[in-house]
Amino acid sequence: MDNQTLIEPHIAITPEIAQSVLKRFQIDLELECNQEGLTLLYQAWCRNIPFDNFWKRLDRSQKAFSKHEQMVADDFFKIWLDHGVGGTCWTTTNAMFQLLKYMGFDTYFVGGSMGDMGVINHGSLVVSVNEGKEFLIDTSILNEKPIDISGIDIEHAVHPIQITEESETIKVVFEHVSKRDFMPCAILKSGIEPKEVKAHYDVSIDNSLFNDCVYIRKNDKKGVHAIVGNTYFIKTTENIEKKELNETELAEVLSSVMGFSQEIVSHITKTDLFVIPEESILLTLTK
Repeated sequence: MDNQTLIEPHIAITPEIAQSVLKRFQIDLELECNQEGLTLLYQAWCRNIPFDNFWKRLDRSQKAFSKHEQMVADDFFKIWLDHGVGGTCWTTTNAMFQLLKYMGFDTYFVGGSMGDMGVINHGSLVVSVNEGKEFLIDTSILNEKPIDISGIDIEHAVHPIQITEESETIKVVFEHVSKRDFMPCAILKSGIEPKEVKAHYDVSIDNSLFNDCVYIRKNDKKGVHAIVGNTYFIKTTENIEKKELNETELAEVLSSVMGFSQEIVSHITKTDLFVIPEESILLTLTK
């Protein structure tokens, strides 16, 4: 398959895979393409599919678990359905794009600058519902509620969102999983083409905050579970608990909390993915 066409819109998710995903989500196939339906779908994603860098780091270390290509939506979902693994922003965004299109939603890709650094290093989606009202759906921020890009903040004890409209961007401010401090993300108002998404993904393979240590987060009804490096965070409305884990405990949390299969956990434990680097911008950022 030509890598330059992996995520063109015509390469849609197959009905069999889409229906398996929706069944796991406990989402009705007859979900309406309105704000309520979008909220149900996004919340189900946030509570089922983790944002994590395991598949990417296995590929980077030449210790890939399989030949599945996460930038192909069917492959992404097969990996998740069989082994519980998610992905980073470009792969999860592409998979959500194809799922939304399958469900009949009007959606397009947008680029963003995580950390508001002035360069595109993040992918997200805008979805139009209710006669053109637009919402941001972000598979990295995972705030459970579609973000109204007209500038309406979201008050939430675990997933608060602040919105500021600027000349060329919509600035989204959200909380870290590990603390109550905020992180900005500047979303470009103009969309980006699928071929640009693939190009940005290719850049991220070797140039990303999420390349040097373990990072995974997954929501539940009470809040967020996350591992950064070897620190396990549980963030709820009441507090943020944290615990340093050894490698055996890391493997257990991946299996019992994050939903990874025993097969892929066993594979990971035979690599150096749990090793803590001497220097890490990600670890510094999340302290």
